[in-house]
Amino acid sequence: MTASRQSRWSSLLLAGLLGASAAAADSLGDSFADTRYRIQGFAAQTLISSTNNNFLGESRDVVSTDFTEIGLQGFWLPLDALQLSGQILYRQAGESDQEGLRLDYAQADWRFYQDDSTQLGVRLGKVKIPYGLYNETRDVPFTRPSILLPQAIYLDNSRSVLIAAPGAIFHGSTDNAYGNFDATMGWARPDFDSEAVEVVFLGANRPGNLKGTSAFSTSLRWDAPTDTTFMLTYIDAKADYEPASADYLAAGSIRVRNVLASIQQRFDTVTLTAEYNEPRNSRAGFGAAFPDGVRDSLTYYLQAEWRFHPEWELVVRNEINYRDQDDRSGKKLQAATGLPAHLLYTDDWVIGLRWDVTPSLMLRAEYHHVNGTSWLPGLDNTDIFATEQRWNMGLLQAAYRF
Repeated sequence: MTASRQSRWSSLLLAGLLGASAAAADSLGDSFADTRYRIQGFAAQTLISSTNNNFLGESRDVVSTDFTEIGLQGFWLPLDALQLSGQILYRQAGESDQEGLRLDYAQADWRFYQDDSTQLGVRLGKVKIPYGLYNETRDVPFTRPSILLPQAIYLDNSRSVLIAAPGAIFHGSTDNAYGNFDATMGWARPDFDSEAVEVVFLGANRPGNLKGTSAFSTSLRWDAPTDTTFMLTYIDAKADYEPASADYLAAGSIRVRNVLASIQQRFDTVTLTAEYNEPRNSRAGFGAAFPDGVRDSLTYYLQAEWRFHPEWELVVRNEINYRDQDDRSGKKLQAATGLPAHLLYTDDWVIGLRWDVTPSLMLRAEYHHVNGTSWLPGLDNTDIFATEQRWNMGLLQAAYRF
């Protein structure tokens, strides 16, 4: 049986298990109304077709079915101050994510202090990492503003680095006349161990292993009474490279530092969102074949969502990604190496439509007009010189939850 057929059989099997779980949940009836525990899930299938380049599968001039998401999640409150939660996720996304079934997160949240307005606690386990407005819920299609999150900020080809990791996160919140304030601070061991991540940070899939060693994260969030959210996130993640026996790279290290500023304003039927990030990636110790260096990037997006009918929503977004602030056009890279200049930038215009057919069933359509390839998945486009600067992409998604 081929790998793709195995993938599809695994997907069907997990879908069947989730269907059985849904039936079991229905049979329990009102017991799931008890907020001390709950089991819920979702399944989504996305069709992708693109011109000139591939995205999350073989999508160039054909329709790809390689983007599948299925999840089963739950939480339990054994004590008033303790919540246990987790999610099992099946995800296939072209060559960038072939892991299939995995434990997405599993955490224990102990609130060691709480009163009428203030809570202090700590999350332990494989914890969700606070990063921007959408990272902690990005795996659930219904919580995303579009089929794809803004790739300028939430890169799918390196999602494992920031999605969740073994560690501990301290958190606190307080609610008063000025709104709700949330703060987090934590340490974790990030997951750099995937081919897609190696391509992003090392330029190719190397024979050795890139292992995450530590990550520090902190965030501040203010939900003001004016239906405005301000958020500031900082991430400092490190990884070490262990060369193989026959490897032209030496034992080196990677460091990623992100400062992400987010703002969202909600009106009656319109939501405006912007996020701005200046990541700094540095490498050292790899030897002459991969010299030490520091690269400062610049990424941001502006987004508008309009709920023009209770069941229909329109989203429009422009997102910008410059992988090198000192070479935004990519001309220096091209002159020095001969590589295509469009590898260093992306300007993406997005328009999408969401239809909530029922509370459980959602259909979406989305169109991207793209200039540049800085966030194009490398494993889906192994021949860099065959990629093209200007390309378009259409997506259709059906998602169900229970």
